[in-house]
Amino acid sequence: MTTSFTNYKHTQIEQKWQQFWQEENIYTFDNTSEKEVFSIDTPPPYVSADHLHAGHIMSYGQADFIARYKRMRGYSVFYPMGFDDNGLPTERFVEKKYNIKKSHIQRKEFINLCLQETRKGAENYRDLWEKLGISVDWTKTYSSINPLATKVSQASLIDLYKKGILYRDTKPVLWCTHCETALAQTDVEEEEQESEGKLYYISFTSSEQETLPIATTRPELLAACVALYIHPDDKRYQHLLNRKAIVPLFNYEIPIYCSEKVLMEFGTGLMMVSTWGDREDIEKWQKDNLPTKAVIDKQGKMVNIPEPYLGLTTQAARVTIVKDLQEKDFFIKEESISQRKLVHERCATPPEFILSKQWFIKVADKKDVWLEMGNKVQWHPLSRKQDYDLWVKRLQWDWCISRQRFYGVPLPIWYCSQCDEPIFAAPEQLPTDPTTDKPPLAHCPGCESSTFIPEKDVADTWATSSCTPFLLQELVSPGNKNQNLFPVSLRPNAFEIIRTWDFYSIVKSYYHFQTIPFEHVMISGHGLDAQGRKISKRLGNYIPSTELVATYGADSIRYWATGAKLGQNLRFNIEEIHKGKRTVQKLWSVANFYHRNITNSLDIKSGVELEPADQWILNELNMCIRESTEAFEAYDYARAREETSDFLWKKCADYYIEFIKYRLIANNHASKVAAQNTFHQVFFNLLKLFAPILPFITEAIYQELFREKNSPKSIHIAQWPKVTSQTNVPKGFSEVIVAIDEIRKYKSEQGLSLGAQLEKYQLTSKVDLVKYGLLIKAVMRITELN
Repeated sequence: MTTSFTNYKHTQIEQKWQQFWQEENIYTFDNTSEKEVFSIDTPPPYVSADHLHAGHIMSYGQADFIARYKRMRGYSVFYPMGFDDNGLPTERFVEKKYNIKKSHIQRKEFINLCLQETRKGAENYRDLWEKLGISVDWTKTYSSINPLATKVSQASLIDLYKKGILYRDTKPVLWCTHCETALAQTDVEEEEQESEGKLYYISFTSSEQETLPIATTRPELLAACVALYIHPDDKRYQHLLNRKAIVPLFNYEIPIYCSEKVLMEFGTGLMMVSTWGDREDIEKWQKDNLPTKAVIDKQGKMVNIPEPYLGLTTQAARVTIVKDLQEKDFFIKEESISQRKLVHERCATPPEFILSKQWFIKVADKKDVWLEMGNKVQWHPLSRKQDYDLWVKRLQWDWCISRQRFYGVPLPIWYCSQCDEPIFAAPEQLPTDPTTDKPPLAHCPGCESSTFIPEKDVADTWATSSCTPFLLQELVSPGNKNQNLFPVSLRPNAFEIIRTWDFYSIVKSYYHFQTIPFEHVMISGHGLDAQGRKISKRLGNYIPSTELVATYGADSIRYWATGAKLGQNLRFNIEEIHKGKRTVQKLWSVANFYHRNITNSLDIKSGVELEPADQWILNELNMCIRESTEAFEAYDYARAREETSDFLWKKCADYYIEFIKYRLIANNHASKVAAQNTFHQVFFNLLKLFAPILPFITEAIYQELFREKNSPKSIHIAQWPKVTSQTNVPKGFSEVIVAIDEIRKYKSEQGLSLGAQLEKYQLTSKVDLVKYGLLIKAVMRITELN
């Protein structure tokens, strides 16, 4: 054990207690315990991230603050760790790192590279998490590509298919031409900043040779134009209704319809509908049974179009078509416009709508259900619930879950080569890979064919991640639904995945179990740099996490992370880390004071007669315990830290220690015992209050000063402080604080140290010197006080 509190060497101490926690299984979940379970659905990070920074520390540290608090409140905390190592994020990482494309490499070779990188990523995360004191149970881990996760995910899809919720259909889907895969609505996002675009004015011609000017941002879709639309109230064009128009350059007729969704003030008020430029095009294509003219393929090249446009990229086709329109006098003008484009969140490529056969999960027809389920969840902060509600209300189509990639959970399906009947795997086959395994049937139940085609697509990564609330119980009770583990107590995650992980988890839980997947959601923000930009590898605006921990220590970094209010972003502030380091040093200094003055002569007694200063600090401690507990119960770790830090610096260190220094060396035994007993109680409880936030320093001090033979073997499984019986603060004691502040200010202004002796001082503030004069004189070293 430590014998000196003179120097705090964070590296040695953190390594020591990190090893202690592992060896003693402090955070291992005991499924046989009779304690109430508090379970945490830890957000599985993408292990493709090779740039762990303060943003990661902030997000994952916040869940750990709650886990540690709940453990001390007497819960059996189930805090497993998962890694999201399948799907597009990992594939994109591998493609970029090795400068390859999955379409130019063998499937097996590509998957092996992905597995290799995910193993490295998992090791990086575990190393950092342990150094930070993240108290997950490393005996309970999973990855979203391992056999357990694959089995649970595939079983989920089979159940949804049997219930008629998972279906296959051919329809326009969002498609990323860069990643060469179908996307879901959640995979695309609006660009953060407006960019400059062009609005092109082009002359169509009516069947009566009338010029019809339209405005479009996508002239490359002229060959896909299938109709023009007018607003029914637009008097300029009402005479065109049910007539025909001629598409310039491509010289074919299209109908003219009306729709109240046409914006009369946009462009010319005539709307060009192509198949498909946007969602409006799809809606009109479906409603009016318009023909299909698909001119963009899955690689983003022009198809089904005459030379010289055939085979061009969409951008090249746009330039060429505009040039030809100008040469043939079909071009009117172009205008610069500001616009926010929709882009694939993984590669920033604007998606296209492509006609494709994909697998979907029904979600768009149950908005009322999803809103109702969201109301049953407790959101922290409540304001972030509106993100969920807004997303549900904006749902436009069903969830496309099939992806044309290699690295992911295989869709457990084969198809009859004759009639295309889907054959799903049998439960006992799971997990399965149709590309290597045989189907469960020898003959197609529809046509008796004996030949089958394996499905090569994999599932959307969220189709697996959405299973984590009920996947976790498989880590403890395989094959059995554990009522203590599902629904999960807490789901912590950042706000940008409310629309994905939270929403899809609610969808799956409702369809499978008719219940919510988690009781509470705790939403964090992003880590920002000093300029307010999101910390990211692309910007390089961060200090690597390992360097931060090595330089400042885990507790100092965790202190900074508690500064983030729930659901809000937090700027990286080195001064806050220094403040955390000063707080750690202050606790070490207070421990040194305790060690020198109390450890060897502590005589714990009940019924000790307390002095006014003792009564005051115990009352302040009670208020701190009450406020900190209420804050943690509301998942407001930031307020808990502020309350505890304020008590350490402003109540304990600034005043109470000064109040008792003279008593600890005086000849009054009763006064000394009262001071020792009070300070023992105060400091021990203060350590407990700090323990969820500063786990290393509090453990080190606990083990040296407070752990006894029958005590808990770690402060992190000790009992959380309780408010003691009400202590009455003597009347007028607050005036003592004011008086001491006055004298301190005077000494400072005179250039004197606070411990300097004063022969005489005349107080201006009001205080009862008969009752408190001796205390003030002793604390402030004053011979005569008037």
